[in-house]
Amino acid sequence: MKHLVSRRMAGKLAIVGGATLLVVNNEVFGANKYARQVINNLRNSLPETAEAFDKIPSTSEINNCAIDTWNSGVHKTFHWLADAPSTTKNGLITVYNKVKDLF
Repeated sequence: MKHLVSRRMAGKLAIVGGATLLVVNNEVFGANKYARQVINNLRNSLPETAEAFDKIPSTSEINNCAIDTWNSGVHKTFHWLADAPSTTKNGLITVYNKVKDLF
């Protein structure tokens, strides 16, 4: 059974690795000239779409947003971990007092 799980994991890792290689080699998230050409052709043929394309954030804006979101999550996690002992203690004292008052 253990070997079956290892083989499945190896297969999944190979698929993910291959997909990642294809994405990187084809510059899916980079400055793809073909994508820019298609957008420019669309803007020229449909001028009313220009405003919509102008609202699309740049890759640096998306990157900054992702970094800020990640950092916010990390900050909240460690803040929660730092407060966990006192919050747990206060919660247990409250429960203890309520149970004590019942008897």
